[in-house]
Amino acid sequence: MTKIVSSWIDNGILLVKMQSSPVNAMTAELGEALKEIIPEIRDSNARAVIITGTGKHFSAGGDISRFTQMHSLEDAEKFVTDVQRMFDEIAALPMPVIAAINGTALGGGLELALACDIRIAGKKASMGLPETRWGILAGAGGTQRLIRTISVGAAKKMMFSAQPVDAVEALRIGLVEQVTEDDDPLDEALELARTIAANSPRAIRNVKCSVNEGYDLPLTEGLAIERKLWADLIPHGDHIEGAKSFFERRPAVYPD
Repeated sequence: MTKIVSSWIDNGILLVKMQSSPVNAMTAELGEALKEIIPEIRDSNARAVIITGTGKHFSAGGDISRFTQMHSLEDAEKFVTDVQRMFDEIAALPMPVIAAINGTALGGGLELALACDIRIAGKKASMGLPETRWGILAGAGGTQRLIRTISVGAAKKMMFSAQPVDAVEALRIGLVEQVTEDDDPLDEALELARTIAANSPRAIRNVKCSVNEGYDLPLTEGLAIERKLWADLIPHGDHIEGAKSFFERRPAVYPD
């Protein structure tokens, strides 16, 4: 059965698990389930979100049989527009999103991980964009997000060769931020999520907004965004609680 299972862990951490037997392929059903849960995540008070798969696969990618059914330019453009929009919405979620990559993340699976803010991989994880092997390219943001995550040369090597990289290589080239000592990265992802959730949710969201909006802009325009988002925090008063907790040597307590 294909579905998305979401559950609250603690301190505002939302865990989102993909279940699409046997390899968590990005089928039409899984895509619809992801689309349905995105507004719920966006409108929630989650301080951090973890997306992971079940079993030995994060997601083995798109359903290749769907591509063979496309013959017209119109069908192709509609399909790729829909999947790009879905991953754009994940990338635009206001809170930090961590991809806990358990096992295989290929094609659309890696594109989903690239739409997340941080990627933590299990030691046996495997990641790649093999679409050129099937006569297509990574169309859910893969060609663009990959070159913004790792070097252009490393990205081209992955896409031209259609060969996956293991967790060690992914860490070396900057595709993931951390590799865990066991196969399941969920514990490490939860530890990081808890660390994030202890900080000011407003400040975290403004940091994400500042980085995402300013990334491709000239420095002067990026600094203007940063100034605006810095000043926006002051009326809410989280900085007062932060200062008090510092001087009182206690953990800060921030509202959602």
